[in-house]
Amino acid sequence: MDCHRDVFSCVVVSFTSMATLFAEYPEVNKDAFIPNMEGIRGTCDLSTVKQFGPPPQGVGDYAVRNHGLFWLFVAGSLVLGIGGSTPGIAGPTYMDEMYTQKEFGIAISLLYIITFVGFPISVLFAAASLNIYVTLDPPEGMSKERPEWVGAWWLGFLVPAVVIFFVSFIVMLFPTQMPAAKRVLEDKIRKGITTVAEKKNELHRSLAEITRDTIPVAKRILKNKSLNCLVFGDALVFLQIGSISYLPKMYAIAFRLGFSEVGTVIGVSNVIAFVLGLVLGGAIMRIKDWHPKKLLLIYAVAVLVSTPFQASLFYRCESNVVGGVDIKYFNSTSSVPSLYDTCNEDCKCNTAFPSFVCDESDGTTYFSQCHAGCLGGELNDPTNPKSGIKQYTDCMCTAGKTVVPGECGSRCQTRLYISLALSVFGTMINFSGYAAHATVYQRVVGEVDRTVAQGWRQFVTRVLGTLPAPFFSGT
Repeated sequence: MDCHRDVFSCVVVSFTSMATLFAEYPEVNKDAFIPNMEGIRGTCDLSTVKQFGPPPQGVGDYAVRNHGLFWLFVAGSLVLGIGGSTPGIAGPTYMDEMYTQKEFGIAISLLYIITFVGFPISVLFAAASLNIYVTLDPPEGMSKERPEWVGAWWLGFLVPAVVIFFVSFIVMLFPTQMPAAKRVLEDKIRKGITTVAEKKNELHRSLAEITRDTIPVAKRILKNKSLNCLVFGDALVFLQIGSISYLPKMYAIAFRLGFSEVGTVIGVSNVIAFVLGLVLGGAIMRIKDWHPKKLLLIYAVAVLVSTPFQASLFYRCESNVVGGVDIKYFNSTSSVPSLYDTCNEDCKCNTAFPSFVCDESDGTTYFSQCHAGCLGGELNDPTNPKSGIKQYTDCMCTAGKTVVPGECGSRCQTRLYISLALSVFGTMINFSGYAAHATVYQRVVGEVDRTVAQGWRQFVTRVLGTLPAPFFSGT
């Protein structure tokens, strides 16, 4: 196998990541992040000015002036997808030539640990980044409690791009085959997995021969029923995984957590689940040389056992009563609950993002201080505009006339811990089958077709799974 494809992908990823950063770095359009900071924002605005104030001067025509940056971002993302896919296609095959089947289980588990742990680590990093203002220098009076706050999302591109750039040069030093490849090949020949002739044909083909063999290889892949059952099954799994996009928001709502706080909760719990599950899967692979059919059974059992634990999120805090949704506003003239009523119909409230507030006098939660009809507010420290909001006052839609930031009710931490424990256990069991699953992919096709099979898997799972998953889950 020619490992230079993997090296090329690392170089493409590093340079593409850096190119994407230039398109996204907010300093080029930092004027777009200068909000109107006069007074306490987000309250009911009865003036002719919209709730969050007019846009900064010059921002209105920013999109017209920077179409080039937008298309640079699009082009960079496309090339990033090409380069980022190649290690996942060539990597498992490269490792299959370095380790015997018993060793491969541990090795692929370690690879998956590094890969999957990247997700919760990215969530943790995102949580920390969003606590930093997008331009690194917040304007006077800006605080995280304000609806105008925008976190430094671009750090999530900068740091990985720098790391990948330097790691790519290390990968360039890898040989076409590791020294252990000869020992592994002898083990495969002894077990009847491959032959000397087949291996020589794989390693010594010219570019012209590889090109001529494209159609025959495609036919073999499409006719391989075992492979395609695995591939389309994975597509269904990736379709379900689309709900991960909504997981932080689901936890934030279910357990009344802040969006930066929920990133830490999900990140830590998933790190524990991924690592324990993959280590367990690698240990199972070390027991003996499992037949591919037994490996499939191990994976199927892991998925079936873990499925009921996905319902752990339903063990949530008791739902709050939300004014305008569950019940009518105080002194409402409407016949049914509605977010807009006579008490706030002129407030020009923004419904794009919730900013929950609580009327402690009757335990009612409101969508925002604006929807509660609040005309003013008080800071924790009147002399410090960054001290955060203590309470909103003169709220026309509430019984108590004052509300405090956040939802009503307790944080129900006991339920949170139980839900996380069930989720961690279920995820651990699910991932314990991943090493067996990866090994099967190397055995259902001939040695010469392994990389193409991985490419077919990546293509199908993304087209039928990853791409439609957010739309499917969003409905």
